[in-house]
Amino acid sequence: LFGSLLGLLAGLAFFLVGRRFIGHIELWNHSAFPSDLTPALWQAALIAVAVPLSAVLVTLVAMRSVAVEPLGVMRHTGGRRRRLWWRLLVPALGLAVLGLTGKVEEDAPVDPYPIAAGAVLVLFGLALLLPWLLEAGVSRLHGGAPAWQLAVRRLQLNSGAASRAVSGITVAVAGAVALQMLFAAVGDEFESMTGQDPSRAQFHTFSEKVTGDAAARTIEKFRATEGVERVIGTVETYVIKPGTFGEDEVTPTTSLTVGDCATLKELAEISSCAEGDSFVVHPRGDKEMSDWVDETARKGEEIELNPEFGWNPKAKSVRWTLPADAATVTTSRDPIGQEHWGIMATVGAIDPRTLPSAQTIAQIKVDEGVEDVAEYVRNTAARIDPGMRVATLASTERDRQYASVQTGLRFGAVATLLLIASSMLISQLEQLRERKRLLSVLVAFGTRRVTLGWSVLWQTALPVTAGLLVAIAGGLGLGAVMTWMLDKTVTRWWLFLPMAGAGGALIVLVTLLSLPLLWRLMRPDGLRTE
Repeated sequence: LFGSLLGLLAGLAFFLVGRRFIGHIELWNHSAFPSDLTPALWQAALIAVAVPLSAVLVTLVAMRSVAVEPLGVMRHTGGRRRRLWWRLLVPALGLAVLGLTGKVEEDAPVDPYPIAAGAVLVLFGLALLLPWLLEAGVSRLHGGAPAWQLAVRRLQLNSGAASRAVSGITVAVAGAVALQMLFAAVGDEFESMTGQDPSRAQFHTFSEKVTGDAAARTIEKFRATEGVERVIGTVETYVIKPGTFGEDEVTPTTSLTVGDCATLKELAEISSCAEGDSFVVHPRGDKEMSDWVDETARKGEEIELNPEFGWNPKAKSVRWTLPADAATVTTSRDPIGQEHWGIMATVGAIDPRTLPSAQTIAQIKVDEGVEDVAEYVRNTAARIDPGMRVATLASTERDRQYASVQTGLRFGAVATLLLIASSMLISQLEQLRERKRLLSVLVAFGTRRVTLGWSVLWQTALPVTAGLLVAIAGGLGLGAVMTWMLDKTVTRWWLFLPMAGAGGALIVLVTLLSLPLLWRLMRPDGLRTE
């Protein structure tokens, strides 16, 4: 009771101190504000009651098989082999609960309690299976190098402590694998194709500042930015057919896009282009819209650049004659997946500075090998126009709420594994202290320190490996059942690899951190006794 209460106070202190510095920690390009870590009062109160209560109950149950007497501590009976049949019943019962719950209808309300109960039973059953599996596994191991024999014999004498330390990894990894499988199966519903082509451009900028030579300077400054390889820069506005139209008539309108030849070739199927050329651009396979474009884009006739159809009502209307030799071409998609039709003209045909109510658009391709290239692009945009909008192009778009939950799962898995690693390290150090005299005797008889170091590694690796095998099998099974409940198909069976790799890294981490104490305990003064 005292230890658990002391642990609660220590945990509270660590939380309050760590909360102040959480903003400086970044994982997968994500971080949190201190205000994000504000637990609900009822949850904190539940933890404050549940932790000491669980510690006391577990201790009382464990002490039932032990008699405490003045001359020492001894067990009532000898050790018995662990039985398997009742350990299999718990996860089987959990799977049965999930199976009886059945598939979840798409629009029907979901009762989370049976699903949660089934998942908890499966995870609890995996923790019960681990001690039997470890005991059965090490009992069949014989021979090998001295370090291996020392580790195996230690686990054969007492595998309970090792399995208890690793059971947390088993539950955490199994739960994480199941949830990741479930999220991967439903991920398609939260992910959509944008139609954008990041191979042609990675950024899209938009500005309504086209006064003077702003349009030309915008494109030039982006092209001069560090890391920028190509800029598809245009000045765009709307134009109408000159004349007076009644209230019931629709004014023929189309768009006007001004850019250099290289840019226009990115936006339409233009085979030949020279400075001063103009083009009438038709949509692909749409005769009705093509006729609508031709209503305004009449070759050899005037068009009106009317500010009422733009973003600057104070600008004056301008007339411009579409050259009679303007070629008719078909549009193509730009990097953001849009099609431009109407009139396209080079800078030599019409000065973009004369366009009223225009907007400057730039689609920028960068060298992603240049460090902080995105910041260079954004800084240039801010210098050109503080109100310029900058967007990043991506071929797929994921729902933000779904992405935040997935990120939260990763953070939770990492935090849980770090806590488990701390628990394993403390358990390992305490076991080494208990064997202080034994280690000193082994060294005195000529056992090499490297051999003892490797034995510690194997003593950690064998239980963790067994735990990971149980966790992967259980997590895949639980994930498959929960995916079946949503009437989905498992899309990624190899999601356990990152978590398994993290579990393996814990083996190395715990072993390395325990080596300094191991070297210190192998000194000759460990043989001294009173």
